[in-house]
Amino acid sequence: MANNLIPVGFKDDVTSDVTTEHIFKNKIIDYFCSNGFDLVKTPLIEYFNKNTSKNVFIISVKKNEEKLNIRSDITLQVASLSKTRLSKKNKPLKLCYYGEVARKKGSMLRPERQFLQIGAECIGEKNILADVEMMELAYTSLSLVGIKNIIIEISSRVFFDKFIFSIKKSSQKNEILRLIRIKDLNGILKILNKKNSQYIVDLFSCTGTYKDKKKFLKKLRIDTDTSNEIFNIEKIISIFLSRNKGAKIFLDLCEIADNHYHSGMRFTFFAENVRGEIARGGRYQFKNMSRTDVGTGFTCYMDSILRASSSALNKKKIIIPFNTSKNLTKELVDKGFSLFRYTGNLNITKKLALHQNCQFYLSNNNVKKIIK
Repeated sequence: MANNLIPVGFKDDVTSDVTTEHIFKNKIIDYFCSNGFDLVKTPLIEYFNKNTSKNVFIISVKKNEEKLNIRSDITLQVASLSKTRLSKKNKPLKLCYYGEVARKKGSMLRPERQFLQIGAECIGEKNILADVEMMELAYTSLSLVGIKNIIIEISSRVFFDKFIFSIKKSSQKNEILRLIRIKDLNGILKILNKKNSQYIVDLFSCTGTYKDKKKFLKKLRIDTDTSNEIFNIEKIISIFLSRNKGAKIFLDLCEIADNHYHSGMRFTFFAENVRGEIARGGRYQFKNMSRTDVGTGFTCYMDSILRASSSALNKKKIIIPFNTSKNLTKELVDKGFSLFRYTGNLNITKKLALHQNCQFYLSNNNVKKIIK
């Protein structure tokens, strides 16, 4: 029956991934907090805002009531906190968060429509060292949970915006956006005039490994905005690489993000041979009363992290008699055991332990390991 089915993109999960996700989430959040980020919590339901509410589930309300939606992203919620509840706090604000989000539509790389986000934001700091800090915070936290072979893709909307704003015809603009998503340079050149052709060729020439492509960035210095952005990108990457030897940086200035609040440099984290990005972030601007404020931060996607992590949980589940002394149970917990208290009348045996999916059992106050 349809009423008993779970919608596409959602799922029950009774695998060990649930425990792994919980442990990874705590490890990442603890790392954020140890670096001076304060943990905040935002609401699952918010008022619908047509300017920011894209790909959201709208909740049915009565005719004269304001529309509500389920949050699809937490970054802008945290930015809102900075201009409301935390408006009197000294800047910069360093905040971190975690929570489930839901989206109306999935994508080819992420068909999941509900997943756990974990992230951190630095709000009110214009210095590009804040961008370095956020990239490094993401890079290290992902490494802590067993992500190897990380690739960081650097992009920025500044350069492509310069190009697309010069296209006047809406039909031509839409076709170019479609072609840019599939990286079809030849298709774009067929519909462009010569005036714009060289710029898009130069833009594509910057796609690839940063150490090989950074020399082509100078071709994109066409005005103050692009020159400043190139300076920022080169400076941020240079500082980051000096602090994180061996990190892999990839450049793609033709990348189009689904969310549109990033105003400058973006960074996306991938792991080799793993579907979907594992984290995404960058610098953004937002309205704060009568002024425009700035922030930089990132979000980790736990579904992708679970696929990418090489860490395996060391299961140490042990079955023990219910009347085991508190001193012994404390000793077992301190040694990393997960206790399954047996309330039956039978003696605890290897067979009984296997039946309860335990790797150890307690017999005469001695720990016995099950060797299959």
